[in-house]
Amino acid sequence: MQRALLGLLTGSILGLTFAFAAPIEVVPADFNGAIQPQVALSTDGRIHLVFGQGSALFYVTSKDGASFSTPNRIATLDKLALGMRRGPRIAVTKNLLLITAISHADGNVHAWTSLDGAQWQEQPALNQVPLSAREGLHALAGNGQNRIGLTWLDLRTGKMSLWGKFSEDGGLHWGEDRLVYASPEGPICQCCAPSVAFAPDGRIGIMWRNLLQGARDLYLTETKDGVSFSPPRKLGQGSWMLNACPMDGGGLTYDQNSQGLPVWKRLRTVFSSENPTIERKVADAAAQPVATFVGKTPLVFWESKGSLMLQRGNAAPQTYAVGGQYAAVASQGVAAAVAFEGLVRGRKTILCELQR
Repeated sequence: MQRALLGLLTGSILGLTFAFAAPIEVVPADFNGAIQPQVALSTDGRIHLVFGQGSALFYVTSKDGASFSTPNRIATLDKLALGMRRGPRIAVTKNLLLITAISHADGNVHAWTSLDGAQWQEQPALNQVPLSAREGLHALAGNGQNRIGLTWLDLRTGKMSLWGKFSEDGGLHWGEDRLVYASPEGPICQCCAPSVAFAPDGRIGIMWRNLLQGARDLYLTETKDGVSFSPPRKLGQGSWMLNACPMDGGGLTYDQNSQGLPVWKRLRTVFSSENPTIERKVADAAAQPVATFVGKTPLVFWESKGSLMLQRGNAAPQTYAVGGQYAAVASQGVAAAVAFEGLVRGRKTILCELQR
């Protein structure tokens, strides 16, 4: 109850203007070093959240967003990939919870499944070539039933490429590793996190930052079966000529009609696009965008000048959380959850809000 009350107080400090429950602190006040949260929603509206602390990954859950369970340590990995969009990922299926994480030490994508969130069973490493996932960047998504999509940056060929893997039973069994994309000129962008998302019609979208002729632009491909992929298409109209990795891979979501909504950064501007060849400027002086939907209404979060910002539908952007960063989002029907690294009385912590 104390954490729930503190969350409500924090919400007033953060200046939230929506008629929803304010973000609450996910971990106890003396739980230091929790970073890089990721969130998923089950069909009953329950929030499932995973985060890292040092070399350990933890799971918490909430039935209503008003209070969270005590952090449950799932595992400890040697040199857990954590920070700058690296960290554990979570997906919810019809019967199982699935968590994945990467170790820089062995370069593998590790996985754990659970029926209840209390007891977890480690599964075999998911990438079939040891050490190939050592960059530590990956994305995970489920369709709320039994289908799972996983993608990661891979070095098995000696140059950075994008690989994927898919499951039809919630992560108990997987297909073969699949090459999603390899640049014809060399590596793809080496340290921008990829994205994966399910459309209601069954398509799986995968987004990454490419590297072609010096341009580091976002590209998107889709698959129905996890075997064949549509021709990759560049997002937006401009290009970003950059001789360095911006460490900002953007985000991807789909609406109820299976229309994709990618969001990404180019230079110092965040864009979105409902059409692959048309872009809409969301904000200047912005970075680290992610997007989801509350029903039919899109929510776009990004970082700007030390704050986490939010645009809800076509409303004017507003400050969502002073000091907030690395937002993660998920939606289920008319509900959405956002989790992020934030501040409570100057103390770094993890906060989460359920919006309807």
